[in-house]
Amino acid sequence: MLFFALVIGAAVAILFTVFPDWDMAIASLFWDAPGRHFVLAAAPWAQTVRNLANWIPWAIAAPAFAAIVLKLLLPRAKMFMNPRAAVLLAVTMALGPGLVVNGILKSHWGRPRPVHVETFGGKDEYRPWYRTDGTCPGNCSFVSGEGALGFWLTAPASLVPGPAGVVAMVAAVAFGTVAGGLRIAFGGHFFTDVVFSGVLVVLIVVATRFLLYDRKGAPGDAEVERAIGRAGLALQGFARTLWLGLRLFGRRIARRARTIRRDRPRHGPRHDLPRRGTGL
Repeated sequence: MLFFALVIGAAVAILFTVFPDWDMAIASLFWDAPGRHFVLAAAPWAQTVRNLANWIPWAIAAPAFAAIVLKLLLPRAKMFMNPRAAVLLAVTMALGPGLVVNGILKSHWGRPRPVHVETFGGKDEYRPWYRTDGTCPGNCSFVSGEGALGFWLTAPASLVPGPAGVVAMVAAVAFGTVAGGLRIAFGGHFFTDVVFSGVLVVLIVVATRFLLYDRKGAPGDAEVERAIGRAGLALQGFARTLWLGLRLFGRRIARRARTIRRDRPRHGPRHDLPRRGTGL
């Protein structure tokens, strides 16, 4: 999987750097020039598939996040799913589609989406994938967030043993291709946005799996679960210390307020008028 991701990433990077207009050519295949719109963007079935492609990865990742959070809250309880699998799914989802794609690249790359480019009815100037000086202010085209979600399914697929794992991996790549391909057809992303989102996510999945499973001396499930439990105990200790500190601070503030009220004069200061003498 790593080899194919690197080869595809390198090939696309070279070709679309030498021929940067290829991205526009691919996007134009889905553009209806007379109607001035991307045809599939309004198709109900395509929108349904898009929604499913967004929800399915989160539905698979949700139990992993829940297992880790419950272990942090209840450090002595047994995790309801395999600890290393939970960490693999949660970490790759948080780092890939979360931090690297949406948190860093899409927020700072500046590449306008196809629908925002002048050729396709927008107002922005086209930028090839390697240019970061576009006019997009945020949530930009490079790379595809929904493509990253789709290709994230390579993480659970990597956990499937034996020959079924090959089938699962092919299905995961096909799922990511469909999810990313729909974004191209909708005018939401260029071809390179989708390809590089997949390459990035696969690299993160491979690196995380190497640390948890494949390297020499990789931790076992029991060790990972104990580590999460220790983190939960440390968080609980920190929370207790913080709570006690806040209570102590609150008591000091309350005592200070009582002291101020006690020392404050009950009546305003007296101003004795001069005694009035006799006469007019």
